Amino acid sequence: MSDSPLSSTPRRQALPVGLAHVHYGVVVRPPFYVWDGEQFESARLEHVDKSEVAALPYRADVVIENNFVGVVADSLEAAYDAAARLHLRWQQPTKVSLVSPLKGIQTPTDALAPQAKGVSSAGAHREASHHYGWPGRMRWGEQPGWVVADYQQNQLNVWGQTTTPNTLKHDLKMLTGLDEDQIALFSSNTEAPLCATGLGRHCGDDAAIDAALLSQILACPVAVWLDERYARDMTALGLAQRMQLSAVVSEEGRIEEYSYRQTLAPSEVAAVGLWLSGRLKLQTSADEPTATASYAFNEPYVFRQETLTAHTGYPAGAPTNPTLLNVQQTFARESFIDEMARESGQDPLDFRLRHLEDKRGIELIESVARQVQWQTPPQQAPRGPSEMLRGRGVAYAQLPDREQRQKSGVRSAWIADIEVNRITGGVRITRLVVGQDAGEYVDTARLQQTLQERVLGEARPLLGHTPAFDQWSDEPNGTVDKKEQERTSLSRLTSPAIEPTRNDQLATTEPASPLKEVDFAPGVAVIANALFDATGVRFRQPPFTANRVRQALQEQVAGDETLSPSPATRRLRRRWFAAAALTTIAGSAAMAWPWKGAIAPVSRPAPTLYSAETIERGRLVAAAGDCAACHTAEGGVENVGGRAFETPFGTLYSTNITPDEATGIGQWSYAAFERAMRHGISRDGSHLYPAFPYTAFAKTSDADLQALYAYLMAQPAVSADTPANALSFPYNLRALMAGWNALYHDPTPFQPDPEQSELYNRGAYLAGGLGHCSACHTPRNAMGAEQSGERYFAGAMVDGWEAPPLNTLSRAPIPWSEHSLYDYLRHGESPLHGVASGPMAPVVAGLGELPEYDVRAIAHYVAAQMGAPAGNSEAELAEAQQRISRTMTSPPGMEQGEQLFAGACASCHVDSGLPSFNRAATSLALNTNLHSERPDNVIQSILGGVHAEHVVGIGAMPGFADSFSNTQVATLAAYLRARFAPDAPSWQQLEQRVAELRQPHHNNTYSTP
Repeated sequence: MSDSPLSSTPRRQALPVGLAHVHYGVVVRPPFYVWDGEQFESARLEHVDKSEVAALPYRADVVIENNFVGVVADSLEAAYDAAARLHLRWQQPTKVSLVSPLKGIQTPTDALAPQAKGVSSAGAHREASHHYGWPGRMRWGEQPGWVVADYQQNQLNVWGQTTTPNTLKHDLKMLTGLDEDQIALFSSNTEAPLCATGLGRHCGDDAAIDAALLSQILACPVAVWLDERYARDMTALGLAQRMQLSAVVSEEGRIEEYSYRQTLAPSEVAAVGLWLSGRLKLQTSADEPTATASYAFNEPYVFRQETLTAHTGYPAGAPTNPTLLNVQQTFARESFIDEMARESGQDPLDFRLRHLEDKRGIELIESVARQVQWQTPPQQAPRGPSEMLRGRGVAYAQLPDREQRQKSGVRSAWIADIEVNRITGGVRITRLVVGQDAGEYVDTARLQQTLQERVLGEARPLLGHTPAFDQWSDEPNGTVDKKEQERTSLSRLTSPAIEPTRNDQLATTEPASPLKEVDFAPGVAVIANALFDATGVRFRQPPFTANRVRQALQEQVAGDETLSPSPATRRLRRRWFAAAALTTIAGSAAMAWPWKGAIAPVSRPAPTLYSAETIERGRLVAAAGDCAACHTAEGGVENVGGRAFETPFGTLYSTNITPDEATGIGQWSYAAFERAMRHGISRDGSHLYPAFPYTAFAKTSDADLQALYAYLMAQPAVSADTPANALSFPYNLRALMAGWNALYHDPTPFQPDPEQSELYNRGAYLAGGLGHCSACHTPRNAMGAEQSGERYFAGAMVDGWEAPPLNTLSRAPIPWSEHSLYDYLRHGESPLHGVASGPMAPVVAGLGELPEYDVRAIAHYVAAQMGAPAGNSEAELAEAQQRISRTMTSPPGMEQGEQLFAGACASCHVDSGLPSFNRAATSLALNTNLHSERPDNVIQSILGGVHAEHVVGIGAMPGFADSFSNTQVATLAAYLRARFAPDAPSWQQLEQRVAELRQPHHNNTYSTP
């Protein structure tokens, strides 16, 4: 779990009241661990080297129990640091199951593949068999937060997040050996009390087990930070339940034989810490599934012959969650019934009625159908060029009462209408009609929140998807400022129109069981069926996140065992593959062809077309890409263009990217937008210049490009013509860029490195793509293309400023560390390096809009290129103090420079012991610019000043362009170099360089091209 130190460490969040001397724990998961559906496998810990941990200047306890490894220290930062210094040797298991990172399935590749057994020899019956799955963890958690365990005197108190408190308490009982009355669970969030939702576990339970195990062994309260890193547990645990359903359908369209088999009698998989520690006690049983008379199967339909079985081999005493089992069974059964109806050409609602004999159930379904005006067959929206797909689904459940009496139980019929955004993959429930024949009215607020959040995505949808290099997370700390709260409020989901209905006349005189016993049973199935109706893709495993839906719609899931395309989709896929083969052959020639066709204009998409979550994601993408910095002229309106960029080939002007239809991108379709971002081709077919860094933006994922397009189209349209470029011949011939692209441009999207951590890949994606760091920090060849290999991040000159090397060539007097890089990028200031200014000022301001995890990821990636450690050593800190001490006096023979410094600089840059409102936090002795081979950044700072509005508490340094002559600026620069970088050679021809940089188009240029 500690792939990368401090990947989302909280800075401040309240711990439970009354706990003293809390320690902080980090767990280190094996390189391989997996639940394959019937057993747990993991790498085996062979050897542990704690020598580096023992040598640390602070205490860190290492806890090892079988294959469970944890580190506990007095701060979370120290725990991460100590965990990174552990040297562990693991032995891979001899039997390794296949892992699908998208779905979290750890089974042989054909175990969940849809099967069609074909038609019998007589031709009178049709046989079919399909598999369905339920994830071991629905998501990694509700939101980032503390999970705390306090084991004292045979009493365990746990504060955290869980939706399955009874199951968690059972796991804690197995872990600690305590009785249930000795275990108390509390919510770490008073606004979200512990409650069962009936839709499965999340990784808050795994974090609770980790904290409890560490607390029990060390006999002290231990806090564990729950965030996206726990999504690795979600992936490893794969499917908790697998269900195979088979049927024989007669020529008349009725199911004659029906079989339901599920792999586990319990409904959930135990916490990872239980497996790794070896504290989980297994019972021995036959490997073959056996019919279980005592097992509750709730089957409302009547078939001539049916077989219901469940495998019983699982940990002894494992609890069964009847609510979750009902949801799982209903999801599989109702999805299967829906498939049988559609495969036999029957209306799904009528097909259900044909197999019901229960009068109450029949009348309930018919009443709900009348309310929604169900059509036979159901009316489906045409799947044309529209970006919105619409579908309708139906599901039914009949559950027994408290005494397991099926006849007297509650019936529940659901019909849902949904909208699917084919670009983003977002799914929204537009109408949900819930019919119940007895009991209380449906809690519509709970249904809305639970289904939309748990089945289609999170309440904060930037969280909780399957971790990927293009996933956007929220701030991991608990203290969020007002601006952040306003920002995240945009990501709340739109409330659907939910209409309850009830047939009171069908109720009997028997007391009906409360509604909570039938919570959400048909909810997952009704969405799955509506999704199939809308998209033609059968999703056989929840949750139905935007990622999965989008990938299915883009036909990027060929061979995916859990997605079964419709026959029409399969035919389209075959045609697509044939076209792709021809495209590949012609690809090279097309790349070099200088004339590209125009893409037809479209009407500006309605701002309401995209969800608030998509627009919010697009805003973050725009911030990461620093769009406004380049597309906003000095003092102009944001994104209307007109900013000038001086290049060796002439002057370029940024364009208007507001959705104005005449002068902006309002008539650009997404296809035109994507082509510009990936290939550098404008909508009219003309080539763009790489001053617009499409060479980096090409690495952006489809999801982020789609979100960026949605965000830009939702902004105000501003009419503003772009000034004409002033490029010299032949660079003013755009067609020549075709050859340049063929030589130097790779439009392939970013591909994560499987050998690197998620944090590294996230940082590589942001820094190399949206952040286009190399555009400034990598030198270019004579044709203006970025150099590669050892020259990557080797530093470059941009618009009169030096972008220093971000690799091992860095000339920082004190080496950068990952922590220093994070402080600099996140807060605009590093105590050992100074304040971000010049072209980095707007970059840091843009990064301030991003989630903390993303900035840490960029810092982690850059640190890897520099070979930088996690933090600076004591020796480096001591060296910094020595450098500062050596610069307390002026060098001899530089009286003029000393006078200029004393009059203009010393009040802020020298600690005289007197109070100052504008004291520079970092000594000039540690400033990288003064140790550079080039004086440009120092000269630029003297002429234009240092504007650090992005750094709270730091005053701005005024510019001296109007008060200092060229000679005075050169004299001051020479003095600063001699005093604060005495071990570096003197700069030459300073006055000449000052004259060059004083030109108006260089002064006060604070943007990155």
